Amino acid sequence: IMSGLLLRYFYLQSQWRRQEQAELRARIESLQARIRPHFLFNSLNAVLGVIRSDPRRAEQALEELSELFRVLMQDNRELVPLSAEIALARQYLDLERLRLGDRLQVRWEIDTCPPDALVPPLMLQPLIENAVYHGIEPLAGAGEVTISLSRRQERVLIDIANPVVE
Repeated sequence: IMSGLLLRYFYLQSQWRRQEQAELRARIESLQARIRPHFLFNSLNAVLGVIRSDPRRAEQALEELSELFRVLMQDNRELVPLSAEIALARQYLDLERLRLGDRLQVRWEIDTCPPDALVPPLMLQPLIENAVYHGIEPLAGAGEVTISLSRRQERVLIDIANPVVE
């Protein structure tokens, strides 16, 4: 019986270690997925493009980029107010506007949105990033991303629309 218990103990220990390693790998992969190199390099190039003509805007863009990466690097397990997610999304869009200029039009529809609603962190920014990446960047001209946040009973509804490129 003692041998069986000892074997069971070692088996559970090895399972626990494998689980811990799998969680660590998942966290690393998640972090890598959050940091999109093309966005970082495009943002830095956009800052370089305006550093002489508008140093104040370049400084502001670097601060926005720093804040965005600070949030991306955090251990994001706690729910955050929707207003914080909206602020982060606006910072992201400011960086993209620096790069895309007038090609990026954004319409916010958030009048019926409860700003104090708690949501998972980094819920909004990646969705908007996809709308910009797949909807605006391929366009030859300008395009509009519409971000609609509303409340329906006890739920927050998110609708993000971008142009369809054929």
